[in-house]
Amino acid sequence: MADRDGSTCTDKRGDTYHVAVATEADTWALADMYDRFVPKAITQGLPPADDKARLQWINDLLHNGINFIAWQDENAVGHASLILDSERNDGEYLIFVNEKLRNRGLGTELTRFALQRGGEIGLAAIWLTVEALNFRAIKLYRKMGFSFCDAGERERTMILRL
Repeated sequence: MADRDGSTCTDKRGDTYHVAVATEADTWALADMYDRFVPKAITQGLPPADDKARLQWINDLLHNGINFIAWQDENAVGHASLILDSERNDGEYLIFVNEKLRNRGLGTELTRFALQRGGEIGLAAIWLTVEALNFRAIKLYRKMGFSFCDAGERERTMILRL
């Protein structure tokens, strides 16, 4: 991890993380994180299970959006992305946190950081899709101000107007 601006946060257990904007130089740190990520391809096929497809997906995210990494020491342990749509002036939000570090506040910090950046660049809204039974994620998104904008059975769309 190169020195960079961002924010340092402490999780519910007292462990410290650094959240920062990701760059192309972070490709291999993200690849390493997703190589170890469990489970793969569980939601909308993400992260891709195939090694080549996963690396292409990471590269696409880094080229087509604003990305954020949570670092623990030299390891990427969380990743969030805002995929921008300039015509609609909004962004789709994705987030992945190491399964051993979930429910400790790291997802909240990544989301807070991403929403702040979305506001700074003037996005009108940020939206996401979430599995209807992923209550932990839904709780996080509601806490951050997202609300449902559809009634899907398997996946739901949530939006936050900035």
